[in-house]
Amino acid sequence: MSQSLYATPPLLSVEQVVVFYEQSILALRGVTLKVGKGQMVALLGANGAGKSTTLKAISSLVRAERGEVTEGRVVYQGQVVTDSDPANLVLSGLAQVLEGRHCFTHLTVEQNLLIGGFSGRPSRKVLNQRLERIYGYFPRLRLLRKRLAGLTSGGEQQMVAIGRALMSEPCLLLLDEPSMGLAPQVVEEIFEILARLNRDEGLSLLVAEQNINIALDYAHYAFVLENGWVVDEGSAAELATRKQMQNYYLGAAQA
Repeated sequence: MSQSLYATPPLLSVEQVVVFYEQSILALRGVTLKVGKGQMVALLGANGAGKSTTLKAISSLVRAERGEVTEGRVVYQGQVVTDSDPANLVLSGLAQVLEGRHCFTHLTVEQNLLIGGFSGRPSRKVLNQRLERIYGYFPRLRLLRKRLAGLTSGGEQQMVAIGRALMSEPCLLLLDEPSMGLAPQVVEEIFEILARLNRDEGLSLLVAEQNINIALDYAHYAFVLENGWVVDEGSAAELATRKQMQNYYLGAAQA
């Protein structure tokens, strides 16, 4: 697969997006980025750089936190979706896995997964087919399907959250800090599964990550955010060789 992000019209284009919270807190200062069809793109940056806000601006969830896109636009599949209803975006194939997993702890693993498949009101047969697909990628969840999600490990809950989003059969998946709080071997396992989904099914991904090494190991392309700006971009292989990558994090931490 070509590593160029611009060989064809992008699946997603974020164009000079400015976001304010509560009409006074400037969170994004004109973010521009693209995700090509079939690409796995990393959005890198320190805590507070604007990664989560960028994803929520794309999925229209920023309004749920009293935020607003005041300038710029988000274009998905050639359509401007800046002010779209989040549920309609899911129906159009755009899904997000929020930071912190957010499982329904009092429901079983399988019930959590099924919740993600109800958009569009599919038949029970279709839901079962989607479940089998998820269990194929996450065999551990099949073994845990009757267990309450609140009684599973952090890594298993992250798998549930990803599986729940995949139940809507998205063509673009946004993931916010999927490695947060997880053991390295679990992070590796999750990114391997994401890479398989990208490679085997052509799923496009935009992954916000603080873990530079894991993100650049698996992504095709990356954008670096600092204080609400995109300050660098390039192929993952190219960015991995740049000495200033660590400075983006250290500088933000010391600011």
